Amino acid sequence: MVEPSSSVIEVDRDYRDCYPRHDVPAGTYLPGLVLQWCEFAMIDLHVHTNISDGTLSPEEVVRLAAAKGIRAIAVTDHDTVSGIARAQAEGLSAGVEIVPGLEVSTQWEHGILHVLGYFMDPHDTYLIRTLDYLRQGRQERIPKIIEKLRQCSVEISEGEVYEESVGGVPGRPHVANVLVQKNYAKTLQDAFDRYLKRGAPAYVEKTKLPMYEAMRVISASGGLPVLAHPHSLNENDANRLETFVRDLQNHGLKGIEVYYSAHSAEQTELYLNLATRLSLAVTGGTDFHGSNRPGIELGRLPCGKLLPYSLLENLKNRL
Repeated sequence: MVEPSSSVIEVDRDYRDCYPRHDVPAGTYLPGLVLQWCEFAMIDLHVHTNISDGTLSPEEVVRLAAAKGIRAIAVTDHDTVSGIARAQAEGLSAGVEIVPGLEVSTQWEHGILHVLGYFMDPHDTYLIRTLDYLRQGRQERIPKIIEKLRQCSVEISEGEVYEESVGGVPGRPHVANVLVQKNYAKTLQDAFDRYLKRGAPAYVEKTKLPMYEAMRVISASGGLPVLAHPHSLNENDANRLETFVRDLQNHGLKGIEVYYSAHSAEQTELYLNLATRLSLAVTGGTDFHGSNRPGIELGRLPCGKLLPYSLLENLKNRL
């Protein structure tokens, strides 16, 4: 292992290729960067399993993480915490730390905003009741999609969709899998483009929480609300973005997902500067879904970048 210098620790060259360069005085914490080489243990704080719309089971995701030398992952399935206990049990034997997580799609005035939650109590009554409401909405969505598909001369059944969801929360990716299996679409993307995306003939709006309510639920269950992949807000004006994030912070936001598979170097720097200025936690993850999102590798951002364990330590300090 390479020892850091006594005065300055420089982020490795590969990391600088995609993200801004910094020289960090020894013993100083700067969000998102390496303090010591030994801290550069891989983590991934945005991971999905087949309990929502991933393709690997919680156990398979954990075993993959262990095989890749990843020290910690957060299981952040959509609108459910059902896979956390299974992942944690596997993590104990595989030597991988499992952070209890969640991703919630919320409604705001300009569209959809995604909120990540970390360290919630998965047995919290308020949380469970809210997730049951969202699960019921997802379940009611499936027959509506199937009926719209039928109007397009596409015949699939609810049973086939639920079989794809393997006991988890059914969603459009499961419908897309069935469409591919029955040769109504060539690929998952083709299924979405042809039938399931917004504006396509079988699209049905899903049940969502107001964004403040989502953060309130996460906080009330002992968790930390984090703004997921802020590039999806389509707001690159630094002043407008800061005004919006300050409002979220006033309603309980604790962090920003600065490092993300689809963020450009410029966006990453924008979000890092914003998080630092507002004293928000910096998080990062790949949004791994298995084969449902080809090209996204567990634990590695574009250009093969890794995320340091210090990100997770800083998040824990917010509890």
